[in-house]
Amino acid sequence: MTSGEVVLQVEKWFAKADTFADVARESMEKKRYDFACFLAQQAVEFYLKGILIAKTGMKSYSHSLEDLTKALVATGIGIPQAVVECAKTLGEHYLQARYPDARVSEYTLEEAEQAVKCMEVTLDYLRRIRPVSEKKRR
Repeated sequence: MTSGEVVLQVEKWFAKADTFADVARESMEKKRYDFACFLAQQAVEFYLKGILIAKTGMKSYSHSLEDLTKALVATGIGIPQAVVECAKTLGEHYLQARYPDARVSEYTLEEAEQAVKCMEVTLDYLRRIRPVSEKKRR
């Protein structure tokens, strides 16, 4: 893949992550708490994958936010403890929010608020360390 193709692919991952983040916020407002939690996880996952593609040129097939943050650390990037904790919290929603029989109780407003807050904390950090594409520099 050429560097231009990598930049285009990375920008698509970031754009999709931003869409997931928007829909997570909207889902919380519409009291779709399971969707808010799942989409918050997806937003962070896609942003992490975009950064990893930019740093390594390869896409990770893991859905584990803990594994993805460890992979980012392996590239030499430090991760604040708050982001590590949020990755762990959000990671629980990847399966639980998707399957109706994955948990005993329904999702709550408090869980959705926590997930969206963790998403915001994590995305804020990831946007600060995000590689700047040629397109963004101009």
